[in-house]
Amino acid sequence: MAEGGEGWTPPFSKRKSLCVITGGSKGFGRSVAVALAAELARDSHVVVLGRNSESLRDTEKLCKAMSPHIQITTLFGDLSKSSVTGSIFACLRFQVDPTDYKHALLVNNAGTVGNVSRRTWEHSDPLELDSYFNLNVASAVSLTGKFLEFVRPGNLPCTVVNVTCDEAQRPMKCHSLYCAGKAAREMMFKVMAQEEPHIRILNYNPGPLETELKTTVMIEAADDGVREEIRRLRDNNQLIDPDMPARKLVQLLKEDLFKSGEVVNFQES
Repeated sequence: MAEGGEGWTPPFSKRKSLCVITGGSKGFGRSVAVALAAELARDSHVVVLGRNSESLRDTEKLCKAMSPHIQITTLFGDLSKSSVTGSIFACLRFQVDPTDYKHALLVNNAGTVGNVSRRTWEHSDPLELDSYFNLNVASAVSLTGKFLEFVRPGNLPCTVVNVTCDEAQRPMKCHSLYCAGKAAREMMFKVMAQEEPHIRILNYNPGPLETELKTTVMIEAADDGVREEIRRLRDNNQLIDPDMPARKLVQLLKEDLFKSGEVVNFQES
């Protein structure tokens, strides 16, 4: 549809938007927050969630330096605890009126790699398993539901992004929890895309990133081959600066041409 024609809706970057980003204290989440800040319309509001209050302040400074005309709110919380998702939006109700905005965006980025020093059969502690899947699966689904309930009074067009990875489709030694969690999240959002055609849903794979997660795997993985693979990627400069796929994600959201629910890979787009 031609820009400005009858029924045309401007891209989200031209609409006053409410954006919530999880796992935004560092790494890819921080890069997404900064990339969004550079593109959002005046008086938009970016809410960044994370587990490190000092790093969240650094993210806030970067966003404000990029775009002083938008509002930044940082919220500290551990999403592995089931009570946190509800308290996040209870807190936001005192700061944000969803009816003030024209578009709502949620980026589900928070996640951990899990204990890669163990093979699958060694994950035998039910409490550890509950904690892992609460953070990496349940919290993303629960937070999405709370987010949609929160913005419903504004009747806003909504976009939900799930950050996924190659391991959602490809098994990798010592990554059984990570693979299972990412696969579960990806499928849940694919199902949601079929159930809720009025919501735009994107599974976005930024590729192998140069982040602390890869350092953890390179040091702690129980399998020599896995450690060597990460070392080879790093030595060959094949790990990706998170800023690059973050900017590409913002471009995809602006263009809004993806099929809802599909997986878009940074390295293939």
